[in-house]
Amino acid sequence: MPNIPYRDILIGARQEAFRMRHFFVGVEHLFIALLEIRGSLTAKLMQEYGLAPEYVIDAIRRKMGKGSKQRLWAGIPNTPRVKVLENIAYDIALEAGRDEVYERDLLVAMLDERDSVPLRVIYALGITDFDVLRNMAQNYTINSETQQTYVKVDFGTGFNRDEMLNKDQLFVLRRMFADYPQIRVEHRLTGGYSQATLLVVTPIRPDQQEDATVAVKIHQVDSILDEAQRYESHVKAKLPPMTARIEDKPTAPDSSDLAGIKYTLITQDNQPPRDLRAILNEWEAGKLSQWLKETFFPTFGRMWWSQNREFRFQVWREYDWLLPPILTLELVKDKPLPPNAYVLRMPVKRAKLNRLDFGDMVAVENFVVQKVYAERHAIQLAVGQGTDSASAYKIEIRGIDFNTDTYYRGEVVENIIGTVWQTRGQQLMNAVRALIPDFDAHNEKIPVNVDGLEKVPNPILMYEGLLDSFVNGTSATIHGDLHPGNIMIGPKESAFLIDFAHTREGHTIFDWATLEISLLNDYIMPYAGESWNDARRVIGYLQKLNGGEIPADIPEPLNSHIAVLRSLRDIVRKCLANENQWSEYYIALTFCSLRALTWETVSLAGRRLMVLVGGLSIHELRTRFRPSDDNTEDTEDTYRSF
Repeated sequence: MPNIPYRDILIGARQEAFRMRHFFVGVEHLFIALLEIRGSLTAKLMQEYGLAPEYVIDAIRRKMGKGSKQRLWAGIPNTPRVKVLENIAYDIALEAGRDEVYERDLLVAMLDERDSVPLRVIYALGITDFDVLRNMAQNYTINSETQQTYVKVDFGTGFNRDEMLNKDQLFVLRRMFADYPQIRVEHRLTGGYSQATLLVVTPIRPDQQEDATVAVKIHQVDSILDEAQRYESHVKAKLPPMTARIEDKPTAPDSSDLAGIKYTLITQDNQPPRDLRAILNEWEAGKLSQWLKETFFPTFGRMWWSQNREFRFQVWREYDWLLPPILTLELVKDKPLPPNAYVLRMPVKRAKLNRLDFGDMVAVENFVVQKVYAERHAIQLAVGQGTDSASAYKIEIRGIDFNTDTYYRGEVVENIIGTVWQTRGQQLMNAVRALIPDFDAHNEKIPVNVDGLEKVPNPILMYEGLLDSFVNGTSATIHGDLHPGNIMIGPKESAFLIDFAHTREGHTIFDWATLEISLLNDYIMPYAGESWNDARRVIGYLQKLNGGEIPADIPEPLNSHIAVLRSLRDIVRKCLANENQWSEYYIALTFCSLRALTWETVSLAGRRLMVLVGGLSIHELRTRFRPSDDNTEDTEDTYRSF
């Protein structure tokens, strides 16, 4: 990249100021202009610290916010601070024997001046030594991608050649291991239900000596960098000594939409670790039960789940994010809002939402941008902090023209109008129809016909009443995606955890409900069959388990596998706010099952089971484990609809 003159940078800064409705040029606009230039010195330096330019831009935009639509003066003047910065940069250029200011001069001037919004933002993102950064800016030499050392990628005998990596994944992988001439991808980890790629990789030095095997996660840039921030905030200080850690900075090339992160792993006898899903059926059920109770839970429980605190919350605040968007809208611009149009704002009145249909016009007010999907011209709004986890009432807006409209994660959108393309209810109903039900999916009851239980509530019609209920539970540091693909088995069968993309302070019980749902899909249903009647038989076993009975006459291996769930419930009991009040667990199971219902990565049989698990959980809440009056506000109204 040739030297970029200040006059070109200033053009980009003015464009950014206009997009943000600031109508002045500040240091923050100049810094964003530097980051937007692909391959620029500023962008390269951010990557050295594991930060994608777009991620830093979003963080700066969140810090400064959008301005008013009303202009109070003509033109876009420079702020006094920018004028000071120009003088410093000009002096730096003169010292170098030039009379024109370039990008490097401007960046060094910012680092000399210090007191500005962008520097405060990058400090919060982990760049804390500005003297080191200034030295890098002064001396950094930009090389093109083609000048970088080529890394040979081999594949181990355990790697499935039918699932080869694509060129974008290979590009990020090579950038992650740029200090090595060669790496060997041992195998894929089975991972979860997202689109992330998890690999076990062995780096190889020039003398063919192998360094420690690591786990690698490759995913969208924002997801990876958010995970790194979550790790620093919620995980780093609470991990036991012998477990996976994020040691290196993320790798986020500015020429890719993907980024990567490494987890250090402890191995034994050069054997790469495996995840629990890969060995579920290698261990005897009794061994798995014992390992969960005596190894896994104690390893992380002391610093995570067992450090729980009283936590009273309304269900939607913790569990609405698991469900599909409440609305998917097609953007409408330059049209007046009809008098009868629905205005969606907090508090959300879901009864009105349920009356909306295709083509109805809706105005959304004061929701936060959670995700930006530039490739499909869409944004996702929510109530929350702009990330996936615990952000309620998701709304997808399609048809965004990012050439004319700027949106950034964390932005509060005062008003946006669209027409209904799909509702949450329609998406859930379509998910059930795809399972070819042997019952009418519009009925309020679903037949199960097991041991005196003829029918259970239809969860996709009855979950609404739960969202407004209150739970007296506990909160703790939770993993947020606790399934067997994220649980690693290390030396001497020690317990590791990887993938902290959803780690946060949240409802303690959520992790265990997530794990039970995963075990039902990965460990129970494959041995039960694929039909609806096979799923109903499993529901019969679960009904007895819920009542504390030991189900009889279950064929092997199902009998042993159901026993593992009994052991899991022993752990759950330790995490309940009240060991005799299981309603908080069945609330969690209801929403975790509805979440899995919409995942195509879950088998057909598993998704059929999820419908029935959700129904059985609501049945238990209505009968055996109905919350007591002091566990809700206005119990009669709260539970009337389910």
